[in-house]
Amino acid sequence: MARITMSGPLITVRPLQYRDLDDLKQWEIDDLDAGDNDLAPAEILSWLSYQRRWYGPLKVMSWLPQPFQQSQSSFVAESNHIPVGLIQVSPFNRTRSTWQVDNIVINRSAVQRATASGFMDVGSRLLRHCFEAVWEARTWMLEVNVTHKTALALYRFNGFQPLAQITYWSLMPEQIQQLAQRDPDLPNLLPVSNADAQLLYQLDTASMPPLVRQVFDHQIQDFKTNIVGTASATVSRVVNQLEIVSAYVFEQQRKAAIGHFRLTISRDGKQPHEADLTVHPAYTWLYPELMTQMAKILQPFPEQSL
Repeated sequence: MARITMSGPLITVRPLQYRDLDDLKQWEIDDLDAGDNDLAPAEILSWLSYQRRWYGPLKVMSWLPQPFQQSQSSFVAESNHIPVGLIQVSPFNRTRSTWQVDNIVINRSAVQRATASGFMDVGSRLLRHCFEAVWEARTWMLEVNVTHKTALALYRFNGFQPLAQITYWSLMPEQIQQLAQRDPDLPNLLPVSNADAQLLYQLDTASMPPLVRQVFDHQIQDFKTNIVGTASATVSRVVNQLEIVSAYVFEQQRKAAIGHFRLTISRDGKQPHEADLTVHPAYTWLYPELMTQMAKILQPFPEQSL
């Protein structure tokens, strides 16, 4: 891991406090630098509004034992008592052995007023504080767009290495309509419940390269939903007008799950539908069948891309 040489005023990093929310709320989106990530500043400002509104209940939840804790942790970088940066991190799995970096953002104008260093130095200080403060984490991971060169440079400078390349696919409403014209060949499609966690864990393990599997460190409990998670998901669905459908294909001879999808439907049509699809490598013929099944499920809902 490279060594950072700091010049100028000292940058200190500490957990986010309620008094910071007023200062951070004054940040303008045009002043925020997220290392080429155009979406992160808007996500940060939306998150700050949410934190300001629900800070009390969220703080109480952070004192509770697992699994009732608030999952995301936030840290503020300040120079000369002026907040200049913010980082958000969260556990990736239930055992909290792998953590992920959700967002890093700095305020350009605040950095200039505090005469502190730029995105690389402030971002590095935020990252390294998390590495030291989150004692549970054995592994850190993140997802960054390959076109975000500044962010890539920051993460490489702090020891991150490429693990896998992820490609996101989008289906237009016309393609969804075309897929829905035929009936899928899925004789053993079953709804997902906590009793199926073992089957889904085995499918996830079989479909993942060994190195990725080691970093993700999924266990059976990662495929179960607890009471708090169910309640939170229900509130989110009502507020955001979402509907979630999840099912898997059961292979009777092997007594195994060979395909699984989780479909998040936008009931008001204001945002794209989203789907996570996992298929066992030996049953790739399931891809078009599961896509057809999802297309049929989407028929009663407003047209949107998937």
